Amino acid sequence: MTRDEKYRQTRARNRAYRTRRALGIIRRIQPKTVEEARTALGMACVEVGQGAFRTAYRVHGTNLLIKFPIMFNYPTHEGDNWHDREGKNHTRMEVKKIRALLAYPMMAKHLPPIYYFNGRDGVMVTRYYPELQGVASATNRLVSEMFKEFCGVVMGDTSSDNLRTNGRGVWNKLIFIDCGY
Repeated sequence: MTRDEKYRQTRARNRAYRTRRALGIIRRIQPKTVEEARTALGMACVEVGQGAFRTAYRVHGTNLLIKFPIMFNYPTHEGDNWHDREGKNHTRMEVKKIRALLAYPMMAKHLPPIYYFNGRDGVMVTRYYPELQGVASATNRLVSEMFKEFCGVVMGDTSSDNLRTNGRGVWNKLIFIDCGY
């Protein structure tokens, strides 16, 4: 075994240990905000992206991605926070769709694993996948129609922003990172 192979093996082992440790802490404290997660984990949470309903943070040194619903400070006429409620519903719908699609063995390799989900707070922890380059957006409608026809699940947002790959340029391992509406 060469020195480079030993080095890669040690890095992978350390990353797996930090991932297990961080996931255990997340399950135990059940953070509702990114500040709670940062203080409890003692690790940096780097913002990866933001959608209409949620903000995603990568836990530094691990393979974890935490999605928190966006909190706005203006209440609606009913007294509750509409955007907060929609972010939580978006997470619930995404987990529901992922669980429905897992019934099809062919789809299991194209869905992200859900390591932690709290439906009450709308927080979800999944695996981080790097950004994908060069996905044609012309196939998005075809993919969403195939999901609806064959699996009975409506995929409303199959844009290239919501697709990642599980490796370098491996097209047979596309991952749908956001299955919400």
